[in-house]
Amino acid sequence: MKPIWKNAAPWLCAAGALLAAGPAAALEPDALFAKLTGSVWAVRTFDAQERPLRAGSAVVIAPGRLVTNCHVLAKASNFVVKRDNVTYGATLEYPDPGRDLCQIKIANFTATPVTLAPAGGARVGQRVYAIGNPRGLENTLSEGLLSGLRGGDGEARLLQTTAAIAPGSSGGGLFDSDGRLLGITTFAARDGGNLNFAMPAEFLADLPARAQAQLAARAREPAGAAARRTADAGGAGIPLTEPLRAGDALEYLRTDRLTGNRVPVIYRVDRVNGDEVSFNAGSRIEKANGQLVSLTSPIGGLFDSASPPGGWAPKDDIQPGMRWHLDYVTTTDDRLRHELNASVGAEHTTRVDGVDVNVMRISYDGWIYASYGTGASPVGTPLNVAVLYSPELKRIVRFEATYRRAYASVTNETLELVRIQR
Repeated sequence: MKPIWKNAAPWLCAAGALLAAGPAAALEPDALFAKLTGSVWAVRTFDAQERPLRAGSAVVIAPGRLVTNCHVLAKASNFVVKRDNVTYGATLEYPDPGRDLCQIKIANFTATPVTLAPAGGARVGQRVYAIGNPRGLENTLSEGLLSGLRGGDGEARLLQTTAAIAPGSSGGGLFDSDGRLLGITTFAARDGGNLNFAMPAEFLADLPARAQAQLAARAREPAGAAARRTADAGGAGIPLTEPLRAGDALEYLRTDRLTGNRVPVIYRVDRVNGDEVSFNAGSRIEKANGQLVSLTSPIGGLFDSASPPGGWAPKDDIQPGMRWHLDYVTTTDDRLRHELNASVGAEHTTRVDGVDVNVMRISYDGWIYASYGTGASPVGTPLNVAVLYSPELKRIVRFEATYRRAYASVTNETLELVRIQR
């Protein structure tokens, strides 16, 4: 079975389906839910062996047309939309992985399309409602405020909301109190409090043109160029080394090697400002070259909480054989003192989501000193870290750490880059 990204058809959406209607009367939450619930569906994706992959949501925007997040469809060979006991097979029509929006089509599908809110009409402080399928719980309504407008620089901005979303909500709808679509819910900042985000609905009007442009760019690629693209780029011709843009995301997998527990860790770009890239509503800020600027929410375990100033690859031109010494106090958690010696090994290759990339192994060995009175304990506990740094991607693609705390407590974990969502 061919990947779904190759099924995109060059059809145009009816422009009228993306135009906002005139003013409407504000609805009570129960009336709003009754009006919209039939227009938000669950998405289920499967691999070539029909094994389940992911779950998400989708919003009906025109007759037989729905929009979801591209990351919901990533790596799927086929997918369906469902509501209650009704299921429809669907195909991809317009992929725009750069904005994480994918339009899908369904034959003989009669669900009522939603109405779009006026472009640029979103206002901080207005009441909003999210409808989706968090954690597989179909047709869930959550209420909140539009708490911020992030990004911008000449185009529509990410919508920040306090309306709750969770895994499975991706691709659902964020609506105003009149029941008009403001945005497509996309991600939540893990461990970042009530920070949830949606792509603005005005992006939907650009889907056909942007999808066709990206597919045309792929057709012009020289032979073999596809091997330098992440599988998650939706077949849209985005190279692995393409600079990150707002809406892109780095998806890591954090594994506790003692228990086997595996947790996804998402660093999503909410703004690029000059040579600085902001992730997860500013909780992590990096330079364009991958060096860490600031960190306030350590969602990646020791990768974040024990991070040196500048990150685990803090030098501009790392070369095999380099060595350096670090003595620093972390800015998160308990502000522990770290004393580490770093050394760089030979260059080799590894695979990131099926693509070969060049990496260097940087080893860190040393001690962590816990807080003790007004200073640090004179007795440290050992910390051993090994990272694989990719000069091509300008970031860490694998992190391994063993930390032996007091009372024989041991932390042994890995954090590995599994895909770049575009």
